[in-house]
This record gives sequence, structure tokens and C-alpha cells, in this order.
Amino acid sequence: MLWLSCISEKEMIIIRLKGGLGNQMFQFAIGHIMSIKNNCSLKIDTQFFDLSKTDANVTARDFELDIFSIDYVLANQNDLLTYNKLSVVNRIKKKLGFNYPKKYNQSSSEYQKDLFLFKPPVFINGYFQSYKYYQGYEKNLKELFSFSVNVFQEKNLEILNLIETATTVSVHIRRGDYVKSLKVSQKHGVCSIEYYLNAIKLLSNKYDNLKFIFFSDECDWAINTFSHIAIDKIFVNHNIGNESWKDMCLMSKCNHNIIANSSFSWWAAWLNTYPEKTVITPKRWFTNSNKNTNDLIPLEWIQL
Repeated sequence: MLWLSCISEKEMIIIRLKGGLGNQMFQFAIGHIMSIKNNCSLKIDTQFFDLSKTDANVTARDFELDIFSIDYVLANQNDLLTYNKLSVVNRIKKKLGFNYPKKYNQSSSEYQKDLFLFKPPVFINGYFQSYKYYQGYEKNLKELFSFSVNVFQEKNLEILNLIETATTVSVHIRRGDYVKSLKVSQKHGVCSIEYYLNAIKLLSNKYDNLKFIFFSDECDWAINTFSHIAIDKIFVNHNIGNESWKDMCLMSKCNHNIIANSSFSWWAAWLNTYPEKTVITPKRWFTNSNKNTNDLIPLEWIQL
């Protein structure tokens, strides 16, 4: 028995990353907070991004967190094998109630109170889309996910200058795979035109002299749909591909935000540090209207 207690498993947390930039931020934030709480190392599992290129049922994605100045270490195959196939020693540890390499798979989209009870070594898999995980760590995460505008070129610098000199509202319209992928559209759906019109009307009645800045992954559709509205507005259509993060950055610097049912614009609004911001979010985040989003949407945001 004594020899078991002398074998120390490397204290480590591994977080599996998947999805687009917004989802990767949700996942990394959880791993980062848990590594702070447990004073241990954090590694990231990026295998999903290679698999997404070969699976027709999954939207192809790339690792995108390198836009931030954050430290990360990639988990190697030996690290992952520690959790996927327990060694004889670790099976004995598990049986005797000692600490052993565990897997935590998110069981629900709602806030999981038991997550922070898990101690390293632990492999974490899920989406963890809830602001409640961040309570007490807001300042830390906003510094972690800090954008650099030093790489901005002329067009984005002009928009940034506009944002800094006017009262602006970002309007994010998410389409892309929400429209093109049957699997994704059945899960999320797209926000209605009426949602955006009602949100614009609400903010226009609340504030004077607003400048609305539209961002979308299908900007031509957005222009055709909203160009007739009698408001002061511009459309941003040049940040595409691996430059799309610049839309999130610009949205986060606006005074107010109208977001889509998208983790991309959720983060833009959450990272917005304007003290008197108004954030408008769709009440229905998923096509399944019975799916609880109370843990996803901060209480001060307005749901329409």
C-alpha cells in the first residue's frame, strides 16, 4: 500500500477544444480557472480540429486562440493516453479511492456546480457556456482575452476611430453554418429579422444619436436585408477567414451590443467594458424552446 502513495501522478488539467473561436474561449476559460484554483498546469487537446476536416457532419474549424497573448501547452498522445487507458497503477488507485486521472464530460448545457470539485489530474470535455463559471474571475479573463489592435490595418483603424468618437451599437448577424448545415440549423436556427428590428427600435428609443455597425459572416445578405432601415449605419464586410476575430474585437469596443445566438457575439458583448452598456440577446438561443438558457445569459442583458 505504501508504494501507491509514493507514486505521484503529474498534476495536470487537460481541456478539449472544439468549435469556433467563441466556443474555444468558453472552454479555455474553464481550464484556465481550474488551473488557477488548483495551482497546476493546463494543457489543451486540439485533436478536434484535425478531425473536423475529415468529418462531413462537423463544421471544419481551426485552432484560433493564438490571436491572444496567452500561454498554452499542447497535450501530447502520452498525456491523452493517461486518461483514455488507465494504467494498472491508476486502476488500483481508482478502486482504492485514491486520486487518479479522471474524465469529466459535461452532462448538461446548464451550469455544472460539481465541475470545480474535480481535482487534477482531470480531462475536461464540454462547451461550458455559462457566465456563472467566471464569477470572481471576470477581470482575469478580460485581461486574458485582450485583443491587440496593433495589427489593424487602415479599414479597421477607421472603424475603431469611429467607435471611439461616436455612440455605437454592434449588430451581429450569424448565418453561415446556421443556414447551410442541416444539423447545425436544427440545433440553433437563425435570429429573425423581427428580432433585429425590435432590438434596434428599443435602443433607438433609449439613446440618442446612435451609430449602428453591422457585422455578419454573410454581409451581402445583411446589406440586402437592412440597408433600407432609416438609421445611421455602416456594414463591415472585410474581416473574413482568419481575420474574422477582428469583428469580435470591434464589437467588444462598441458602447452597446445586439448579439446573435452565437458564442462569437456573446464574447464580444461580455468583453465590452463600457460601464453603461446595454446588451440585447435573443430569448431563444436554440430551436428547442424548452432548453434553459438562464445560465448562459447574464441577468443584466435584455432578452427579446
